[in-house]
Amino acid sequence: MGTTFLGVGHHLPEFVDRVGVRRPIAVEPGGPSHLAAKAAASAFERAGSTAADVDFIVFATMTPDVTFPGSGCYLQDHLGCDTVGALDIRAQCAGFVFGLVIADRFLRAGVYRNILLAGAEVHSSGLDYSERGAAVAALYGDGAGVALVGPGADGKGVRGSSIHSDGRFHKQFWCEYPASYQHPVRVTVDDLHAAKHFTTLDFESVRRFGADKLPQVIGEALQEAKLKPEGVDRYIIGHIFPDVAESAAKALGITSSRVDVPASRYGHLTAAAIPVALSEEIAGGKLGSGATVCLAACGAGFTWGAAVVTL
Repeated sequence: MGTTFLGVGHHLPEFVDRVGVRRPIAVEPGGPSHLAAKAAASAFERAGSTAADVDFIVFATMTPDVTFPGSGCYLQDHLGCDTVGALDIRAQCAGFVFGLVIADRFLRAGVYRNILLAGAEVHSSGLDYSERGAAVAALYGDGAGVALVGPGADGKGVRGSSIHSDGRFHKQFWCEYPASYQHPVRVTVDDLHAAKHFTTLDFESVRRFGADKLPQVIGEALQEAKLKPEGVDRYIIGHIFPDVAESAAKALGITSSRVDVPASRYGHLTAAAIPVALSEEIAGGKLGSGATVCLAACGAGFTWGAAVVTL
């Protein structure tokens, strides 16, 4: 018995022109939990469930509402989910895949029956839109995707997965400040003037790492699922650079018609990218019951992962 998607929903704010590109931008005050609450409403409707059915919340984000408490607690409050446990995870771009693996283990152990798995981000309020940071700012968007997951019937659910992290390269894709390791304060005026509170990345290193690791981790998930690449109906691949995701599919001999690269449509949504695309595919009729999908992502940390799921 694997973990399957009972209902998936998403929410994208309005598209706004920033630094010459149109991206979904959360112009109204609010954090990722506010976007996730709207996405959860759609997920509940599609699942024929309500917030009262939720046993546990897993919230993947790299842009939390506040430093603490976690955004999962905020989402629990928005939805009125009584006192169910809420867990935030920080696996950045691969956060939704990590969250799915965590939810799968809980469900297989019989600890919970209905887990609300959210991936949500508000990047726009933490980006440098000046000429200095425009190249990075242009890559991102805001949004949320939420799935209600539970035990799958025979032949359905998570069939294989693989997740990895390598902290040696954290400075190649990070947001350094505020930082608790800095004393006596977490961010100084000099840090702010140096723009150390904005996201930075080494473009070429991030490209090379993604191009190397994405095909590998997809292959690992396929091997555990006992499937060849052609045995999967659809691939949803998240990476900050769309061409890297496309090259990973090509390296595995997967035709472009079977690949969804969400960053090519609305910029990089990090932990929200995969669930937003999955929700769109299901709502648009591209994926239905019995379809097998591979979800894969690679990004900051570095973290990377893949999961093969039969819907």
